[in-house]
Amino acid sequence: MPSPDEIFSNWHGLIDNDFFQTISQTFDLPNDDSYVYRAESFAMTMPQIKEVVDSGTLKYKYQAHGQQIVVPPADITAYTSIFSPTTDTSKALTSFSSNAKKASPRETVSKYLESRRICEFRIPKAKKHVNPYLDLWAHSCQLTTFLGPLPDPSYASPANAKRTHPILPVFYHHFGCVAPTSDALYIISQLAAESGGGIIDMASGNGYWTYMLRRMGLDVVAVDNMESGYRTMWIPDTVKGDGVEYLKKNGGGKGRILLMVYMVTAGTFTRRAVQAYRGDIIVVVGTQNANRYTGFSDCTAEEWFEREMPGWEMATRTAMPSFAGKDEALFVWKKK
Repeated sequence: MPSPDEIFSNWHGLIDNDFFQTISQTFDLPNDDSYVYRAESFAMTMPQIKEVVDSGTLKYKYQAHGQQIVVPPADITAYTSIFSPTTDTSKALTSFSSNAKKASPRETVSKYLESRRICEFRIPKAKKHVNPYLDLWAHSCQLTTFLGPLPDPSYASPANAKRTHPILPVFYHHFGCVAPTSDALYIISQLAAESGGGIIDMASGNGYWTYMLRRMGLDVVAVDNMESGYRTMWIPDTVKGDGVEYLKKNGGGKGRILLMVYMVTAGTFTRRAVQAYRGDIIVVVGTQNANRYTGFSDCTAEEWFEREMPGWEMATRTAMPSFAGKDEALFVWKKK
């Protein structure tokens, strides 16, 4: 399998506009690949996943005026372009909204995304940003006809959250749970400069976020118990162990940003990690709703911070690339 640096140096976008061919060649997978991609109760090989996707039976569905509609590819491109490193996000959001037909899913999604955005940063365009995950995610939205998240209460249902499109485990195993955007990476870099220290990537998984941040020259320590299996590892030096114990042994992470990307926990780890932290800035990337993927099984991350962390205030909330039926965002909390 190629090294991470080789993957990035050879990355020029999708190969023949084909998701599965691109994954196969990028990660040098065998022709008779029998690896089983697992997520929740999902378990399929790449050929099986391709067969399901090619069948077209798992397209995401939207409604307008009570009727199911076909989402135009141009609307999907407009959604994914919001997260492009070459666009101004605020202007892209405005364009996404102003060009939406009245009462269309695009209008609903655009109004929702705009209503949720709180961003104190003036974020420059990143013309030389290389990010295979983001490119593949944008293509996957076309494959799944996903136009963006809706303000839909059903998103908060743990049962719905477990409904995994076959493409999603491929992303989990090769990249991670959420594609970092140039905006997100820039925000974190500015917060690191503000704090004067580095970053702790807590429950870092296969290390894609750490790898991307290190490409920007940032000091990042990745910590994970490594109980989950990943087909691709992006960094070789993950600190293996319990994250709460790591914080306790290292001054509570004082002077460092605590980054938590998709804290998928069945127990109390997220709560204990936040409470063990002694620094001043927490960045959370994950769902905006109340399913268990926030790490707080009975409420949203925002509700939990407001209730349990009165000495902190939310400074930033901005949408992240979402996958079909999910609603991802980046949050920044600062100690008052």
